[in-house]
Formats: sequence, structure tokens, C-alpha cells
Amino acid sequence: MSTRAAHLTVVEMRRALHRRLVRWMVALALALSAAAGVIVYLSSRDPAELRRAADHPAQMASWSVGNGDSYLLTAAVFLVVGAAICGASVAGAEWRAGTVTTALTWEPSRLRLHGARTAAAAILATVISFGLQVVFLAAALPAVALNGTTDGVDGGWWLSLVMAMLRISMITALIAVLAVSIATIGRNTSAALVAVAAWALVVERLIAGLRPQWARFMISENVATVVPWSPLTGVDFERPPLVALLTLIAYLGAVVAAATVSFARRDVVSG
Repeated sequence: MSTRAAHLTVVEMRRALHRRLVRWMVALALALSAAAGVIVYLSSRDPAELRRAADHPAQMASWSVGNGDSYLLTAAVFLVVGAAICGASVAGAEWRAGTVTTALTWEPSRLRLHGARTAAAAILATVISFGLQVVFLAAALPAVALNGTTDGVDGGWWLSLVMAMLRISMITALIAVLAVSIATIGRNTSAALVAVAAWALVVERLIAGLRPQWARFMISENVATVVPWSPLTGVDFERPPLVALLTLIAYLGAVVAAATVSFARRDVVSG
């Protein structure tokens, strides 16, 4: 990356962080993490209930996502939703406010500007996601220390947890870039959010229901394979995690390429 491109990426990161929606989403995530910590603590005060719930967050070993559902996956769901909303806003709000032409007056290279905006979204999503996961897990530490246990937590467990957090951060970044790209194509924040929601909640579920053998190609199934880094169970196909990751990257690459071509060729004045 050239010095100019790196500087432009930093500028785009600062602009994104100054967006009110982004700040509110981060503040909301922090508030939800605190609330989750309180709920975990209060629900762990009953020793009998705690013994029955082997996957209770006060049992620290249950945080890891290596064996399926875990406390950390709760954060992952909200992070993905937040990445879609903020990523769409970063690009879509520019078109709504009509500031795209202004940005192009001091950075006439459309490819460099779009590349910097996309890279900024990916970097911020990765860093913010990892930081919020740390806060989310830290909020449960009082319950672990006062009511729960750290049995089963060792060096291998910590490595597994950190790797899972990194994978969740990577998926969050992919979703943010996807939202930026769709908002760039549609020139609208709502268009990006509707497109992402419709595809994930309607189109993919219809395809998976009508053609189960195609489910291996769906984004949701591939994400569900990458996060725990293990093949899905209870399905009629086998999908290695590396293949699932490469599939997601290929899909994203196609959308990013389409967004780049769209931004480079379309009339921004009338947009």
C-alpha cells in the first residue's frame, strides 16, 4: 500500500469513527455487555442451577466455541448485525448526504478512494469486534470469580478462545465490507441492509429448504463452519473449514469487484 493510500485509509477510518451511528452502536454494544455481565452474575448465584447448567457463562470453560454453542457466539451474532448496519451507513450515508463529489475533489482517484473506504471498514470492524469481545467476556468475570469455576481452563483453552475471537473478528470484517460494497452499488444504506437481510433470512433459507444439497454453498452455512472451525453436524454434506473460508472470500471478492466497477463508472453528480 502506497503512502497516499495508507494516509487516505486513515482519513476514512477517522471519518467513520466520527459518524454518530457508529458511535451509538459501539455505546450500545458496551451497554449490552454490561447488562449481560449483570445477568450472568445474578443467574449464577444459585449453586444448584449452576451445577445443572454445564454451559453457564460462570463456568469459564464454556466460553470457547470449539464444541458448538458458547457464550462467545452470543456476542458474534450482535457483532455481525452491527457490522452490517455500520458498514452500510459508512457508504450509504455518503450518497444520501451528497458528499461523494466533495470527497472526490480532494481525492480524484475513485479507485483509491473506494479502496481506502473498503479497507477502513475492514480494519475498524476487525479491531472494534475484537475489543468488544474482550469487554463482553470480561463482564462475566465477576460471576466466574465469585460463583463459578475455571476448571478446564488451560493454555490450550486460551489459544482456542483467542483464535475463535480472531475468526469472529474476521467474519465481522467480511460482513462490514459486504455492506459497504452493496451500499456503494445501491447508493443507499437501506438498500444494503435490505439486501443483506433478504438474502440471509429469505433467499438462502428457501434454497436450503428446496435444495438441501446446495446448502454447502450458502453464506450462513459457511460462516457457521468457519467460526468454530469445524464441519457442521446434523447436515447432509461435509464442508471443511478451509473450504468454507475460501468460499466466503470468493463471494466477497465478487461483490467488492462489482462495487468497485460501479463506483468507478457511474455518474456521482446525479447520484
